[in-house]
Formats: sequence, structure tokens, C-alpha cells
Amino acid sequence: MSLNEIIPAAWRKPTYLVYALIGVALGAIAQAFGGVDNVPEWHAIVTNVYLYVGGAFGLTAAANTIVSRSVDSDDADEVEPDDAEDTPLDEDGEYDDEELAAAEVDLSPPADGYRPRH
Repeated sequence: MSLNEIIPAAWRKPTYLVYALIGVALGAIAQAFGGVDNVPEWHAIVTNVYLYVGGAFGLTAAANTIVSRSVDSDDADEVEPDDAEDTPLDEDGEYDDEELAAAEVDLSPPADGYRPRH
């Protein structure tokens, strides 16, 4: 069984929310008793169990984290704005129809009755 199957996606957010609220409640109870030395034994046991369960939640969250590379991390060559290879112009500085066709640019007018949906 993988970590993704331990807590299904539909249950993760409510489960993490309940877990966080339990942590706040445990902290509030500890403060109500006046510090670490005065908390009851049951509180110490519940807090220890809470911490161990937190490790499982952290591993599940880490397994479901999507890591993406930044845009500049692929070591691609930078393209200069006036690079001659980027513009389909011939030697006279005019557009070359064959190169435009090779670039698959559709300059045909839209059909009669066409309405954009945006």
C-alpha cells in the first residue's frame, strides 16, 4: 500500500484540519494547567501519540507534493529579441511567404457567421 492510498484525496483536507484543531486543543489544555510540570499524565500520552501520528501525516503530505522545475532551470539558450532566426524575413527584410507557410500560420479569414466564445 502506498502513502497515497493511506488517506484518499477527498479525506486529506478534512483530516488535516481535524488534526490541526486537535493540536491547538492540546496546546490550550497544556496552557490551562499552567505549564509542562502540571499537565496530567493522560495529556502527555495523548500528546506523544499525536506527535507520532503527525509523522505519518507529514510523510503522506510529502508523498503528494508536486515538485516542479523553475522556468530557467532547463539551461535553454536565451533568445535575443533581434535574433534573425526568430523572424521569418528574407535578406531584404521582407516577410518570406514560404517560411511563414512552414511556420503553419493561418492567415485565412474566419468563416461567415463565426463568433468567438471568449
